[in-house]
Amino acid sequence: MLSQGRTMKVCILTPEFRPAWGGIGTYVSNLAEGLRDKAEVHVLTATPGDDIRGNGDLDGVHFHSAFPDGGLAPGVSPLRFQLAIMRTLPRLAREYRFDILHANHAYMSDLLARLRRYSGSTVVTVHTTLETQTQGTRHAGPGVPRQALEGRISRWRFVLKALEGHYLRRTPAMIFVSKFVRESTFDRYHIAPRFSTVVPNAVDTELFLPGLPLEPGSHASLSHRPTLLFAGRLLALKGISTLLQALRRLNPEVRLLLAGPGDQGPWKSVARRLGLEEDRCRFLGSVPYAEMPRLYAGADAVVLPSFTESCPMVALEAMAAGVPLIAADAGGVSEIVGDEQTGWLFPPGDVDRLVGRIVTVLADPARASRVCSRARAWIETHASVDRMAIETYRFYERVLAGAAA
Repeated sequence: MLSQGRTMKVCILTPEFRPAWGGIGTYVSNLAEGLRDKAEVHVLTATPGDDIRGNGDLDGVHFHSAFPDGGLAPGVSPLRFQLAIMRTLPRLAREYRFDILHANHAYMSDLLARLRRYSGSTVVTVHTTLETQTQGTRHAGPGVPRQALEGRISRWRFVLKALEGHYLRRTPAMIFVSKFVRESTFDRYHIAPRFSTVVPNAVDTELFLPGLPLEPGSHASLSHRPTLLFAGRLLALKGISTLLQALRRLNPEVRLLLAGPGDQGPWKSVARRLGLEEDRCRFLGSVPYAEMPRLYAGADAVVLPSFTESCPMVALEAMAAGVPLIAADAGGVSEIVGDEQTGWLFPPGDVDRLVGRIVTVLADPARASRVCSRARAWIETHASVDRMAIETYRFYERVLAGAAA
């Protein structure tokens, strides 16, 4: 337990950090922003410090690189980051005497560091599990392009699941980003952490705003055609194949923008086989996080067709930005999206229902606007950065009080 008047010291481990693409990077950025007025916050990451500070440094947050040379390019492997943390963390823990060490699963960043002694209580946020990821990939079906990482996880899934179970069973305090993740983790891994809670992800409601003006020359401003937006990694489990098949059956005036990292080649081949040329289906690659709000603003609807999701940042960002959200009812999506109340849901992989939802949204802008207003109000009440930070800080206090007892 903290002595009276002393500021809590928190160290968050993350291989990625904004501006790098990724939900965990965004999560840590939002959490650090929310906690910095409540605790002394340190972030230990693979992202070079100069990259972070060049894209809007968080005043009051202390950044540390896990690599002596200043960091690696985005996409560092979990094992390399685990090894770097094992080397770097003990020194930082001795210097700063952290009260809380906060890691993020499924990277298991502190897996090897646990072999060495360091001060502080460990908390892990469980964003997803390897089991749900491999299930999502399998549900995408045969013949769908798979990224190299998806293939490696599938081939090594039994070994990785055993390692993951070992890691989780030895984690005393866990934060789950949705009830779905908590229930599936408890069920599949038979864990019984001493402390656990559900704290959903949050979104920066001052960055993602409804009605942002489009910048001249942007992808959205160059066309008056109805525009759908997909934002996320180009993975089979993200349901991209479902979305491309739906696009083929829509009015040819409707176009699709896909923003996110990954190998575009196989997906462009799928699009061409479906008769979708670049004027209808455009891959943008990784879009800087600072540009995402205006990309959302230029869309007539955001489509999230995933076969598995926990508490998707894309859904929260679309809702905060006042853009109609059409999402597959997978995993924890229904915990944040009310069908025809704050968005539109369809069964994962159901091309017919997805087509119907898109047609409904595009055909009735007035109704879509009312749904978007309710979605924005829901975000402000349930998914603000401040709310997430307060709930997380209270959990830290519980953990420290329990450790002291």
